Amino acid sequence: MKNIAAAAVLSFFALGAYNPTDAERARWTMFDMRSWKTAFDAYKSDHGQYPSVNSLEQARLAVEPLYIKRAPMTDAWGNSYRIESDGKSFRVVSAGADGIFQADTSARGVLQSFNDDAVINESGKWLFRYWEMK
Repeated sequence: MKNIAAAAVLSFFALGAYNPTDAERARWTMFDMRSWKTAFDAYKSDHGQYPSVNSLEQARLAVEPLYIKRAPMTDAWGNSYRIESDGKSFRVVSAGADGIFQADTSARGVLQSFNDDAVINESGKWLFRYWEMK
């Protein structure tokens, strides 16, 4: 009986019947962004600075597999992250639900829309632009 229930659940997901909400996708994305921060912090602990990178692929090569087994390359909407790091600071940006990176991400705090870009950086607060989980 357990095997039938497990097969039913797997079929449900395999058929694409489950469609996560934007709030769920935002939560998953913020956890992945925190994983990037943890990997960058560990790298800095060993090397005295963050990795100097100007692409997502360079960031992945700098932290895999020593600091993170498999770095998340896309957010929960399927959009690639943007990563900027000059060795002294870094930013990981998710373009959000619309997949369009905003020109200005300087405003801090709770974002008004899941289309707004979330940002994590090296500051004491792990995320300074974030989606509110309702």
